[in-house]
Amino acid sequence: MLAQLIIAHLVGDFLLQNHWMQAKNRSSFVCSVHVGCYALPFIIIVCFGGFPVWALAAILAQHWTQDRFGLHLRWMWAYRQTPPDKWPVGPLCIDQSWHLAFIGTISAFC
Repeated sequence: MLAQLIIAHLVGDFLLQNHWMQAKNRSSFVCSVHVGCYALPFIIIVCFGGFPVWALAAILAQHWTQDRFGLHLRWMWAYRQTPPDKWPVGPLCIDQSWHLAFIGTISAFC
C-alpha cells in the first residue's frame, strides 16, 4: 500500500501541478485547486485499493495546510537549516520529506 501511496503523491504533486498552482502559498483558492488535483490519484486508490476515506482526508488536510502556509520554509528557518538562497532545492527536499513522512505514518495505521 505504501508504494501505491507514494506513486499517488508523486503523480498528484508533480505531474498534476502546473505553474499557476505554484502560487498555492499565496491563495487559499489556488491551494484548494492544487489539493483537489492532488487528490485524484488517491481517490483511485480509495475506490479500488481499499484505502480508507479517513486516511485520504488526513493526507489532504495535511497537504493543504503545509502547502498553504509554507510550513516547510518555517521548519527550515526554525531548525536553522541552510537557507534557500544557498540551497535552492532545499525547500523542495524539506517539503517532500514532510509530505512523505506523513503519508508513511498514515499508511502504518491502515
